[in-house]
Amino acid sequence: MSIGLKLDRADTAYAERAHELSLKNRNWLRHGSKTCAGKIDEMLFDRATVKQLAKRARTTKANVYVHLTHLRKVHKLAVVNKDGVFRYDMESMNGKKKMGRKSRRVN
Repeated sequence: MSIGLKLDRADTAYAERAHELSLKNRNWLRHGSKTCAGKIDEMLFDRATVKQLAKRARTTKANVYVHLTHLRKVHKLAVVNKDGVFRYDMESMNGKKKMGRKSRRVN
């Protein structure tokens, strides 16, 4: 047996919700797990180019860009592009660094 941790209750509640969604073939963002959107959601954990995302999700590059915008605007997720490779920016979403840059207004 393992020793209990402070987050066990929160993790169990999350796992219950994830289990309910998996029974409905949905991922944590409520996208179909077998759809292009669901596949892209998963691939962003492992980093991928738009070409790789489109190929593995069996969709067009244009649809990949539309979904990336959807993730940023609707779900408010930090998706970053570094040298053509896209991924979730977990540090900024966990509050460890700022999301994006804000421009300064000059009067």
